Amino acid sequence: MPESVPSTADMREIRELPPAIVNQPEELPRIPGGWTEREWTIEGQVFRLTQPAAPDLFLEDPDVHAAFDRDEYMPYWAYLWPSALKMVATILKSDWPENAEVLEIGAGIGIVGLAGLARGLRVTISDYEPKAVELAMYNARKSGYTKASGLVLDWRTPPARQFPILWGCELLYEDRHHEPLLELTRRMLTQDGVAWFVDGGRMRAERFCKMIPEYGLTGQIFDENLQRLSSPRVGQYQLIEVRHQSVRNPS
Repeated sequence: MPESVPSTADMREIRELPPAIVNQPEELPRIPGGWTEREWTIEGQVFRLTQPAAPDLFLEDPDVHAAFDRDEYMPYWAYLWPSALKMVATILKSDWPENAEVLEIGAGIGIVGLAGLARGLRVTISDYEPKAVELAMYNARKSGYTKASGLVLDWRTPPARQFPILWGCELLYEDRHHEPLLELTRRMLTQDGVAWFVDGGRMRAERFCKMIPEYGLTGQIFDENLQRLSSPRVGQYQLIEVRHQSVRNPS
């Protein structure tokens, strides 16, 4: 995903991964390079994730090449991004309505959804890639979470469902994703709901923010401490909070 400025730590995928585990999970499909496990402790909460051991090998997969030719598909789901870890910390520290429903969009490995499950929320974990949904649901089951469901979701054809909370991390890297993502938000976010879109500071986030009002939505930008920012920033984590325009944002 090319940027016109040098990438920073918040923008680069995490590559320090253990080697593939010997006993590959029978519940998961075979993938290039196999699966590995890594443990993360965030705000005192332990997340033990199964994830692709060598995500770059997907770039050599003929099936991925064919999918790119059909739909410019790229296997970004296979990477874990630093901004996801910061988003998990924010979710764990924030107040949420008890037992609320959440839709995680573009879940990838699914750690953001796991954070919601750790808080006792009911999370639907969605991604365009079926393997990502399988993996996220596997990680949820392995962690003992029972309030998870999976959904293969193409943003261009959102289902007739609504959620009071939408979460998405590292979704803004291509301009072509902005319109369908905002239209999905307009349709799938309840009238009094809130959407959080986290970004590692990519320049394309400014375009996304400028388009928010065109969809009857309003947006605010925050840093990792939920301190308000006056405008999108480059190279640093930011959280874009989106609501319907008819709802007055809390001050």
